[in-house]
Amino acid sequence: MPDARLNMIYSLIPECRLLCDVGTDHCKLAVYAVEQGRARAAVATDLRRGPLSAAAKTVERHGLSDKITLLLSDGFLNIPEDLFSRTDCFVCAGMGGELIETIIRGRHTEKTLVLQPQSAVYELCGFLCENGYDIEKRVFCRDGDKIYTALRCRFDGVRREYDPFAGAVRDGVFRLYLERERARIDRALCGISRGENADEARKRELEALRDIIISEINHENS
Repeated sequence: MPDARLNMIYSLIPECRLLCDVGTDHCKLAVYAVEQGRARAAVATDLRRGPLSAAAKTVERHGLSDKITLLLSDGFLNIPEDLFSRTDCFVCAGMGGELIETIIRGRHTEKTLVLQPQSAVYELCGFLCENGYDIEKRVFCRDGDKIYTALRCRFDGVRREYDPFAGAVRDGVFRLYLERERARIDRALCGISRGENADEARKRELEALRDIIISEINHENS
């Protein structure tokens, strides 16, 4: 069984003929998806040869060399067109939101995207809303003391008003996430206030986000 974070990502993957896991690292997600029948076959890519070597060992150990193709690729850019066009779902997980945005901008696709940003989550959601992506579902999980989030989206060309919690499944982990985010933003605002040269634009941005989070918390508690 995968850990809580990988299981959360897996839960968002639709049944597909071909899955593409970008930045696969040890290829655990692609292997699990194929073994469970969620994907008939998979492409797993990484920018570095080291992780691909580790991925190859995982694939061989599970006897899936005939179903999982490993590729050295910078995001989507080096995936051959025949594989890219046949892929039903692309996963970009375990990387920063800025990098995920760069990958999406680098090569357009209208297939399902499952994204798990480790940072710049709000910036990534803003990019998706403003650039025609429908965030269908966003989930949260707790793994030890950490909380992770992932989302599934698809391009439909409709520009949307920014919603930092679009598609969120409002469960207990989501409520804990909100409380932690409020505390984190309060600390950031306190730090800005103590600074000699306060970044007023950043302060206003954080205050607006805090207001949204407080509104979400009040809604959850009502």
